[in-house]
Amino acid sequence: MPLLHELKPKNNSAASFFPVSANSANNKYDWDVVVGFFIKSLHKIQLAKEIKSLDDFKHLCRAQLENKLDGEPFWHVVEKMYFDTAQVFNISPELQVLKVLSTESSCAGDERLTSFLVNLMGDLELAEPPTSHFNFLEREIKKVFDSPQVTAKSKKNERVNSPYLPQLTELFQKDLKFLVAYPEHFLLSIKSFLQLYGFLYTSQLALNVKGWKSEPEIKPCYFILDSEKASKERTKLQLHGHKQVVDASYALFPYLALNESLQDTNVAILPLWELVPELTDADVDALNSYAQSFYEDRKLTSHLSPAHNISEAITNLTNLFAEQFKKGATRETAFNNFVKATRETFIKPFEQGRGRAGSYLVLNQDYLLLLTNIAIGNRDQLRLHELLVEFQHRGVFFDKSSEESLIELFERMGNIERMSDSGDAVYVKKTI
Repeated sequence: MPLLHELKPKNNSAASFFPVSANSANNKYDWDVVVGFFIKSLHKIQLAKEIKSLDDFKHLCRAQLENKLDGEPFWHVVEKMYFDTAQVFNISPELQVLKVLSTESSCAGDERLTSFLVNLMGDLELAEPPTSHFNFLEREIKKVFDSPQVTAKSKKNERVNSPYLPQLTELFQKDLKFLVAYPEHFLLSIKSFLQLYGFLYTSQLALNVKGWKSEPEIKPCYFILDSEKASKERTKLQLHGHKQVVDASYALFPYLALNESLQDTNVAILPLWELVPELTDADVDALNSYAQSFYEDRKLTSHLSPAHNISEAITNLTNLFAEQFKKGATRETAFNNFVKATRETFIKPFEQGRGRAGSYLVLNQDYLLLLTNIAIGNRDQLRLHELLVEFQHRGVFFDKSSEESLIELFERMGNIERMSDSGDAVYVKKTI
């Protein structure tokens, strides 16, 4: 039975499917540390208990290298090259794991954000990491990192919830697997990759979360390039752009909190759209009783009628969970904390104000190149039309004006090939 045996009001939480907290103090994120935690999970790396700081790792490297170099004087050169400049993290992707040793910047928010991203990774299994190109010093430092004194393979399996957005989750795994095969590019782009998918997931979850009667699908979400001029006359951007995402984000907390309240979060849980078909008429009484208890506990004032079927019962509860956050309610502050942190963490990196034209979702050249490379994937090139379809599968849409700007940008970068003047014969090549 998917429902909790005893349904009763409790604190609101969206943690199973979203990392943002209603407590503003818990919404501090350091993406560099998150990258370290993520790679730790990706490669199933466990740090030895004796390695409590980067200095501990440095001392092991010093002992290893002083035996092979011209004594202590040369070590200071190595230390300056790799440790004083933090270049040690960039020797190979796996060494990014050492960033989690920076306890000053690590916090609960980083671990929640990592769990959210690891959940997107699902049960993805990677082969052994591809070999990076090391010089002599880097090879020795990597050898220390791979030694039992520093790391071991983790045997702990992460608890993974059923994906809320199956299509986007599948693409995340496919794109991640592609990037991992290029260690140097992976190092340069992993933080941007996680930030990009953080936005894509947030926007599509917000646009789909109310639609619990069917499986989510990718909704149109229009961007412009940062080099473009914006205009209020561009209808698609006005109707299906920045404002649409921000407005939809207000539904995330009530719907995800409701979903979480119905299930045992100590085990993997289902998204609401997958949970509802599992319920039967035998569950209606329990849901009605829960709705009444919640109504009284939150001191709500709207009219509440008993439901006669599952659809009515869930609709009643979604209304109650939204009402508890209304203006002037005791939980308004918690709701505002959640909404603000969601926008600051996931939406703002991709929004830009354009004066009187308003705010827009914007992709800069770095994000666009990353998106282009992962969309082309293992192929050498794609027709422009096929590339735009791949963008749309990931939740990135462009109107005709942006498509023209896109072609101009690709031509300037030199990764476009025209077979003819026809748009169908324009090919875009990846840059990896």
